[in-house]
Amino acid sequence: MKKKALLVGINKYPDPRNELRGCVNDILDMEQFIAETNKIYPKENIKKLTDKQATKKGIITNLKWLIEGAEAGDQLLFHYSGHGAQAPTLFASLEKDGLDEIICPYDFDGTNNTSLSDKEFAQLFTAIPKGVHFVWISDSCHAEDLSRDPFKVEEMDDAKYNTRYRFFLGTDMLKERENEEEKADISIGSIAPIISPLNGALLSACQSHELSADAYINNRFSGAFTHYLIENLNKYSGSKNMRSIIELVNKDLAKNGYDQNPQSEGLLENKFFFL
Repeated sequence: MKKKALLVGINKYPDPRNELRGCVNDILDMEQFIAETNKIYPKENIKKLTDKQATKKGIITNLKWLIEGAEAGDQLLFHYSGHGAQAPTLFASLEKDGLDEIICPYDFDGTNNTSLSDKEFAQLFTAIPKGVHFVWISDSCHAEDLSRDPFKVEEMDDAKYNTRYRFFLGTDMLKERENEEEKADISIGSIAPIISPLNGALLSACQSHELSADAYINNRFSGAFTHYLIENLNKYSGSKNMRSIIELVNKDLAKNGYDQNPQSEGLLENKFFFL
C-alpha cells in the first residue's frame, strides 16, 4: 500500500498586493498532522511546494508524481493553500454560471496558460484508479466545484480578525479568452469525467461564490478552514466521516465569525480521512 502526499502553499506572489501569510503554515500543519501526529504518511513520501516552486508546471509535474503507479488500496493526499479565482469557461454547457473555478499558481498572470482549472484537474485525476483513497483539500477562494471580485487592497484586512481573503488582485479575470491555442488545450470529450462525481473526496474551504479567509488564529497566520479542519480531524478522524467533519468545521467557522461555508463532495466524502 502506497501513501503519498503533495502539499502546496503559496504566500509570496510576484505582485506584493497578492501576498498571503498563512498558506505555508497550512501545509506545515498538515504535514505534522499526517506524518507526526498520526504517522500515516511517511515523510519521505510527502512533497511540499512553496512560493516560487509552485508554478503551474511545478504543480502539474508533482501531481503526476502523486498519481503515478497508484493502485487500489493506496492513499493519496493533495492539499493546496493559496489564491483561487473564477474565469469565463470555454464550455458553457457544463457551467450554469459560465465560470470555471481555478487555482492561481505562483506564476499566474490572469491567463489560461498559467491557471489550473477544474477541467484540467478533472483530466489529471481521471488517471486515479478506482479503489484509491484520494483526498483533495483546497483552501482557496471559490474552491467548491474545483472537482475575484476586484476588492481594493485596503478592504482586504478585517480589523477584528486581521483577516485577508484568498482572491487574486491585479488581473482582469473576466476578459475574453481569445487565444485559439489556449482553447485547443482541452476538448469536451476529454473533460467528460467532470460531469461525474470525483473519484475521491474534495474538501473545499468555501462555496464557489465565496471567499476563503487567511486569518490570524492563536498568535499565528493560517487558513481559517485548514485550522479548523485539522482541529476537528485531530478529534474525530477515527470516528466521523469527512462529510461530518466538514459540518463541524462549518459550525466552528460560523461561531468564530468567518463568513464561508466549506463543502465536501465526491464519491469518498462519506469515508474516513484515513484508511
